[in-house]
Amino acid sequence: MLKSMLLGSVDWAVKPFPSVQHRLTDWKTNVKRWAKLKYFASDVVHAKRFMFWSERDSSYAKLSSELLFQFHKLEKGLCIPGKKRFFGRDPVIATCLLVKRWQERGFSMQDPVFIGAVETLRAYRTRLDETPANAEDAPLIHRLLSSCLSLTTEAPQFSTPQAHRRTEGAADVFDRLCRDRRSVRSYASIVVPLPLLHEAIATAQLSPSACNRQPWRVHVYRDAAQIKQMLALQNGNSGFGHLLSTLLVICADSRSFFDASERHEPYVDAGLFAMSLILALQARGLASCCLNWCVAPDVDAEAHARGELPEHEKVIMYLAVGYASPDALVPRSPRRDVGSMMTIHGA
Repeated sequence: MLKSMLLGSVDWAVKPFPSVQHRLTDWKTNVKRWAKLKYFASDVVHAKRFMFWSERDSSYAKLSSELLFQFHKLEKGLCIPGKKRFFGRDPVIATCLLVKRWQERGFSMQDPVFIGAVETLRAYRTRLDETPANAEDAPLIHRLLSSCLSLTTEAPQFSTPQAHRRTEGAADVFDRLCRDRRSVRSYASIVVPLPLLHEAIATAQLSPSACNRQPWRVHVYRDAAQIKQMLALQNGNSGFGHLLSTLLVICADSRSFFDASERHEPYVDAGLFAMSLILALQARGLASCCLNWCVAPDVDAEAHARGELPEHEKVIMYLAVGYASPDALVPRSPRRDVGSMMTIHGA
């Protein structure tokens, strides 16, 4: 109140002096811009709390992420073309030790991450027949591999690597999906069946991510009161938010990342997932609308409280989902000319 009164008095005092008023306006604009930089402080705190791996933290989220991170290095190495050579000393040792930690924590040995790790180790051991480890490292590597591979029987459905499959004849369908997809803001009262939503999310899980860590998390809201509470914190749903019977909040688990050097990766990985999900929904006859999440830290904290979101999950975006009403209209949303956004180097 006092701040508003003081600023109002200053504005009144300089009103007769246009040049001073202009400089004052510029000054206030710059102060507001600098004040926005405080948002980064909450990001720093969040990164410090959740984005550093430690052996003391053996939660499923961190252990599975670290396991994926390590054995995916082996998977990639098995796919490298050219003359074959020994590789992977550090990641194979790390993977074996993580498998041991997994067992010690009592996590399921039927988990796809665990089975994927073991099958990758199995493929790596076969590769050692062609490209043996050096004499110094071989005993340790073989001992660790034998210990890990004795845990389960072979699971052919998780064998790696596999032959690349070229997709033929899908361009027209994909292009049509992309052309038809538009942000819909008029929804029918039909409730989205959960199995259909589950199918779309399962397909979106095939999205690429850094070292296949799959940090995305999806929170599904179906209660009208809770949806209303969540939407009240987002300023892009005016005029149609009340029509939603399903709201998704897409997050990224910060514990999936090893330190703050990966600070942008939650947005990259979850963004890739979100686009795949939107197209998977479109392919199943469902409409959607991306609702961006550009809010102050206190609003973000309130969303975590209202949505019962864990602190370590960073909200990336809201996604409205439903069946478009029969009379729904959508923006044409023309796209830029391709030449204006594509730069060819070295042609």
